[in-house]
Amino acid sequence: MIYEIETIHLALRGVPEYIELFSETVERRQAISRVVGFFHCDIGELNRIMQIWEYEDTAHRDTAQAELAKQPWWPPDARHFIQKKKSRLMQTAQFLPRPRTENLGNVYEVRTYVGQPGKLEDVIQHWTDLLPGREKLSPCAAFFHDAPGPNGEWGYMHFWPYRDLNHRTETRANSSKANWPPGTIPYARAVVESQVSEIWVPASFSPMH
Repeated sequence: MIYEIETIHLALRGVPEYIELFSETVERRQAISRVVGFFHCDIGELNRIMQIWEYEDTAHRDTAQAELAKQPWWPPDARHFIQKKKSRLMQTAQFLPRPRTENLGNVYEVRTYVGQPGKLEDVIQHWTDLLPGREKLSPCAAFFHDAPGPNGEWGYMHFWPYRDLNHRTETRANSSKANWPPGTIPYARAVVESQVSEIWVPASFSPMH
């Protein structure tokens, strides 16, 4: 599977209107390819929507896009307040091969990292070793990473659902007992270039919820 993570920047206070427009087409859109997550940013840069689409491979994505181009109802008619879009094609790791689409939380912490060139396998191995202990505290809903680029550049995103922000604070206060985050400080600095943490809220129709 591959996953397209699309971030849409909207005009000021455009989130409720976009969610309403999307909700009118989501069932028809799901018949062509599956949305596994739909969120809006609550803490971080505001007026953004994030959609996560699942495809079998790039050929499946191309076929779905061609079919969508024929549909008069797609995309939702939000051109008047969409400012820009950004899309990333990502994949999962073996330790969490599919996003969890259970009812896991009311808020999601989404952590977006830029990895150091050549360190993808190191990061995946540390996650493979240590995630089971961390998940005794709370589940990881998804882990996505880029394929390394021509100069070895890559990034990854992980999604952590919580009941609320108090639950997040309590869980993170205990994470050191699970030897988390992975590795020592020198190790982390050797494999990660930058980190961003944001809070996103799932829509009522989002499978990741």
